[in-house]
Amino acid sequence: MTTTMNTSTQAAAELLVLLGGSANIAANANYCATRLRVTVHHLHTVHGHALQDHRVVLGVIKRPDSEIDIVVGHPFSATLSLLINVTVAEALAEAEQE
Repeated sequence: MTTTMNTSTQAAAELLVLLGGSANIAANANYCATRLRVTVHHLHTVHGHALQDHRVVLGVIKRPDSEIDIVVGHPFSATLSLLINVTVAEALAEAEQE
């Protein structure tokens, strides 16, 4: 379990950077079986090719309204969603304190 969590933690941090960082996440990341669905503020800040080539990513689908589906497979989707949401919440809390 620890190895999976370490891999997921690292992958979540990497995917967050590829999505344009915490400030570019417009809504909570959600998971649906094998996908991580993220709404971003600006699609142009998403590193699409690098995101597609990430080791845990099986596919990327750009949806209407700045939504992105990242196909990651069942073992990762819920964990990545949780880790990204926690990171974004922490960044928002830090920004409010400044």
